[in-house]
Amino acid sequence: MPRLFLSCLAVALLSTSLLLADSSLKTIKVGEKPESVCRGFGGKLYISMINGEVAGDGTLVSLDGETLTVFAKGFNDPKGLVFVGNHLVTADGTTLWKIDENGTATKLAEAKNFPQPIEFLNDVAASKNGESVYVSEMSTPTPMFDPSGDRQLWALDSPQAKALPHKGCIYKVTLKGEVTLAVPPGNSAIRFPNGVAVGDITDNERVFVGDFFSGEVVQYDDGKYTPVASGLRGIDGLTVTKDVFYASSWTQGKVWKVDRKTKEVQVLHEGLKSAADFFYDAENKQLVVPDMLAGTLVFLPLD
Repeated sequence: MPRLFLSCLAVALLSTSLLLADSSLKTIKVGEKPESVCRGFGGKLYISMINGEVAGDGTLVSLDGETLTVFAKGFNDPKGLVFVGNHLVTADGTTLWKIDENGTATKLAEAKNFPQPIEFLNDVAASKNGESVYVSEMSTPTPMFDPSGDRQLWALDSPQAKALPHKGCIYKVTLKGEVTLAVPPGNSAIRFPNGVAVGDITDNERVFVGDFFSGEVVQYDDGKYTPVASGLRGIDGLTVTKDVFYASSWTQGKVWKVDRKTKEVQVLHEGLKSAADFFYDAENKQLVVPDMLAGTLVFLPLD
């Protein structure tokens, strides 16, 4: 049999096996517009559900096996969700909520508590000491979208892109509600910050920010903005480990792995309708990815 044919056959078989592997991923239907997920009370998964367009119809649900239970309700558009200090914390418009083990939600911080006007709180990450959270103030996202397409961002070199504001920033909020500015606005690489993560080996916390519009991941440390990954447009979720970044794209439906040393970008999974803010489940070697527009959680195994 000719070598070329064998090579083509091998590629075809590999492609088929990958498709089969993708189709066999564990997927659970969870409802309308799941946005973020984390592990919390009792080791269960908790999911922020935006649900419909009615104010107050947002919920947090728990997932025990494949059993869904409404855990807390009364939110508008709950997005980033994290478990810290024996509480769940979620970002909801211009409010941060803190939720206890009984599902009782109290306001951790609201618009009046921030030093500058805020418009669109999005992702949330826990501090290393478990006493604070970092939250991205994305600013109003509408200007970065080209209305001629569905969830289409303006080209990076377009006049519209150059005219976009530079208001996005990151705040640090203690579990007592004390608010400080952690990453100031003004840098062109993070005009619309979404994903935020904390990591690294320094005594001081090093903050990593994924910008939805530019597709860049920026490390912020001691007043310096250092680009550490690029090409990840529509970035939503972001996790940093010692060796890699994991990131998801809400616009492209992709999940990436980026080697921190070589900068090599690998697509771990694609074909989702909208990959939102995932949970890095190190213990079970998987990413738990909400597909917002499909209404599902996808369990993506890691090597």
